[in-house]
Amino acid sequence: MGKSRKATEQDLAGIVAEWAVSEIHRDDNTRKAFRNLPPDVQGQIHGWAADERQRRADGITLTD
Repeated sequence: MGKSRKATEQDLAGIVAEWAVSEIHRDDNTRKAFRNLPPDVQGQIHGWAADERQRRADGITLTD
């Protein structure tokens, strides 16, 4: 059984980033817009999304 913990601001950033990454890869226009972001911003968004996927894979649920 997984653990639960109080959600943090970083958790919210990860959830939003994971959603954004799914939207970014939706079509050519969104991919193009993402590629126009600075590389460090692209990396940060993907990093936050990866953190969120790992949290879910670890079975950690968030509470308020």
